[in-house]
Amino acid sequence: MKKFAVLCLAFLFLSFNILGVKTLAVSQTNVLKQGVYTVSDLNPSEGNLYDIVNVSQIENAYILIFDENFVIMQSLRLPISVKSFNLIPLKPNYQLVVLGKSEIYISPRPVK
Repeated sequence: MKKFAVLCLAFLFLSFNILGVKTLAVSQTNVLKQGVYTVSDLNPSEGNLYDIVNVSQIENAYILIFDENFVIMQSLRLPISVKSFNLIPLKPNYQLVVLGKSEIYISPRPVK
């Protein structure tokens, strides 16, 4: 009886793998679309220094960065032609607001 139960469990396990049942994994990327984001959602780097790039080839991007008291810390308009732009040092509780139909990419900048 034990062999039968083990065999059934093994078959069940293999059938899930064959059928392509995927686990619930969340992929963290730093490509952001229009919306409101918290810096802690981006897995902040050690130095909290970032570069920002407009990935879209069609639309400009507008970015607002607020502190915890909703005071505007930085306001940017990223045209298509800009390669990258340096952001102010970001704290985990800062809010990023992305406006426009474009996508932006935020990457950590190496600390010098």
